[in-house]
Amino acid sequence: MANWQARDTIKEADEIIIRNKKIPRPIVQILFNRGYDTPEKIEKFFAPSLNELHNPFLLNDMKKAVQRIIQAIQNRERMLIHGDYDTDGITSSALLIRNLQKFGLAVEHYLPNRMVEGYGLSKAGIDKAIKHHCGLVISVDCGISAVDEIRYALQHNIDVIVCDHHKPKDKLPPAYALVNPKLSGDYPFKELAGVGVAYKLLTALYTELGQNPSSLHKDLDLVALGTVVDVVPLVDENRVMVKYGMEMISKSEKPGFRALVQETNLNQINAYAIGFILGPRINACGRLYDAEKSLRLFLTEDLLEASRIAQRLSEDNQTRQNIERSIYEQAKTLIKERGIEERVVVLGKPGWHEGVVGIVASRLSDEYYRPFIVLSIKDELAKGSARSISGFDITEAIGSCARLLLRYGGHSQAAGLEMEAKNIPEFIQEINRYAQKFDEELFQRTRLYDINLDLNEITDDLVFFLRYFDPIGLGNPQPLFFGEDFEIVGVPRIVGQNHLKFALRKNGCVFPAIAYDQAGEILKIEVGRTRINCLFTIAEDSYSQKTKIILKVKNMKRLNN
Repeated sequence: MANWQARDTIKEADEIIIRNKKIPRPIVQILFNRGYDTPEKIEKFFAPSLNELHNPFLLNDMKKAVQRIIQAIQNRERMLIHGDYDTDGITSSALLIRNLQKFGLAVEHYLPNRMVEGYGLSKAGIDKAIKHHCGLVISVDCGISAVDEIRYALQHNIDVIVCDHHKPKDKLPPAYALVNPKLSGDYPFKELAGVGVAYKLLTALYTELGQNPSSLHKDLDLVALGTVVDVVPLVDENRVMVKYGMEMISKSEKPGFRALVQETNLNQINAYAIGFILGPRINACGRLYDAEKSLRLFLTEDLLEASRIAQRLSEDNQTRQNIERSIYEQAKTLIKERGIEERVVVLGKPGWHEGVVGIVASRLSDEYYRPFIVLSIKDELAKGSARSISGFDITEAIGSCARLLLRYGGHSQAAGLEMEAKNIPEFIQEINRYAQKFDEELFQRTRLYDINLDLNEITDDLVFFLRYFDPIGLGNPQPLFFGEDFEIVGVPRIVGQNHLKFALRKNGCVFPAIAYDQAGEILKIEVGRTRINCLFTIAEDSYSQKTKIILKVKNMKRLNN
């Protein structure tokens, strides 16, 4: 059972804000705890504006990059956009291709094959640029560590603009321009997704060419999709772009988005729908085969073709789910056989599909609250993905073992790596020696809740303001409440596969509740006698065209009856 802990209270909710803006006290307190502690900050949180986006020219080498693209436009050069096989890389590529073609440029593209080349700017991509006589390559969502590949491009008189957001290593590549917020001391926000950096590049280009950058707003649908699925913090300008991008997906003119929404029967676009319904479909073909289908979905202007692609992506996603389920069950068997003693758990097996191991690592990390590295072993090589826990930078940890690796890279919470299979035992020892530097508490799950909330404080006004917390995600979690001494009433029953439905009462207030994957708790409940402390979120459930409030119980602890 996880420890429950209240988020730090920075300062108490301001009575003036509550009174003047008529915002419920619990909402103001949550915002204060998250750093939104002035009327101006609260106003921006509830009504974010595209005018708040930062100046793109503050990004490292932006001016230089834009001038090189303008040179290519003037000289009618051919160029190649080199993306990546995940949703961030695909949406970044589509964004640049669609917009650069408007300037009359002949734009080629290249997406690496996960199984053949792995992640990043590849020699094969440069070879395609050579074949098509491209004088310029723009890498998106990759390139910041591609020293050898960019040297190869330079040997063939090809300039490379790196448009990336991953952590730079000590040695930077000899690119014409390096556009990356993690390189820029002057740029105020470091956590853009790759597609966010690409959007900034286009904003700067439009500005320099004297065109109105607001014409790019219609492409925020791509930015929202790539940003949410890449699991970057949904704060600052990420929050702004995703907020507007969700609206753009709903009314997108792009056949790809229209077909995707129709295929998935979505009637509401929010961060959850993007991250767990749309995103997996876009990722699926890149995980299993190559990502061309997904890129084509966002480039086609033919609705019929888009519909065919969207259907095939759903089929790919189903295949991916089946493979994932099999690997997950095998991984669980390995864990049961050997237990979990290490702080960083490394699992590997021949035959595991390398395109799916990252999802398995994510599930295991969430379940056991440990950093997990899951490897696919083939022909004496081990390729895999890592997922981490809060406060443990997995890319830095993997980097401490660089001498044992062929390649690696990623973010603080997710990374990819490749090594000779014979190095796995030594790698496990070395990365766990690194992990021993951290306090034991870091590897113990703590559920942070926002505030205590009694049932009589759940009002229509409270629910109204909770709607405006979306987009929910990393850095902006759904408000989580602590409920104390709630009585279970009604007749508890099991619904779905493993969910427990009941009602909660305190001081005469009663609300329906559901506890997902907690059906086993039904045996411990005495109706009218069992009282609990619990962590819960508040949701709206529409049934028969009537909307009712339902409490989603995340954890509960029975009190002594």
